[in-house]
Amino acid sequence: MNAPLLITSHAEPFFFNVDPGTRFCLYHPPSQSVPARGAILYVHPFAEEMNKTRRMAAQQARAFAAMGFAVLQMDLFGCGDSCGDFHSGRWEQWKRDLAVAADWVSDRTSGPLHLWGARLGALLALDFATTRKVDDVILWQPFVSGRTCINQFLRLRLATGMDRDDPAAPRSTAALRAELAAAGRLEVAGYELDAAMVRGIDACDAVNLKLLPCTVHWFASGAPAARRLSAGAARLAERWAPLGVKLYFHPVDGVPFWATSDIAECPALLAATTAVFAPAVLS
Repeated sequence: MNAPLLITSHAEPFFFNVDPGTRFCLYHPPSQSVPARGAILYVHPFAEEMNKTRRMAAQQARAFAAMGFAVLQMDLFGCGDSCGDFHSGRWEQWKRDLAVAADWVSDRTSGPLHLWGARLGALLALDFATTRKVDDVILWQPFVSGRTCINQFLRLRLATGMDRDDPAAPRSTAALRAELAAAGRLEVAGYELDAAMVRGIDACDAVNLKLLPCTVHWFASGAPAARRLSAGAARLAERWAPLGVKLYFHPVDGVPFWATSDIAECPALLAATTAVFAPAVLS
């Protein structure tokens, strides 16, 4: 199962214009030795998780390209090497970025469009799939609630205050949210949150999304326990079934690479994702 992951492909870096400014992209052209399979658009995680997942995303993108998919990785507005300050990022702007990127990569290959998101990027991909027809949505350890993502991020600030034994430091995410609402900005782990950004992220919950008909593959590794995640996936599957959405849950073993102090890998996740989209499976 690991053999395809060792195949290298030439990733083409470039910038293209998206109002406002430019976005940095990596394009993985499909292998010419296999039939074209369609396009995959990658949606990266939030804040530092984006950097922690880059290696895993690159390995999986190469595996997809080796199977005949055209793969586009784009840094959203305010993120990575794209233009804009991090605090200027907005949920609706990120969806507009995805619309432009989806058109670009779809124009370069025949076949269907697939979305692939990690963590908060997975929730953003699901939201995008409510207005854009896609065949599959690939979720890597997704947040199903934007508010949960922000609360988890705010806990990094709480941990910093506790480490410094600062009696004046906020002791709850509610207190930090109140501080953010009053000041409009809040620094967390080197990233500046903006109140408007947080409102947009908070507002998205997978339970309320009305996806267009598609297949969703949810891959989960690390904590929390797979049983709990499986139960959540089952509830979403039941809710989405009347919409023509099929959801499959794939538990895998591995470290939480998106949150480790050093860059880590999860070979089991790469192998499981590749196996689901192998030509013999999809043909």
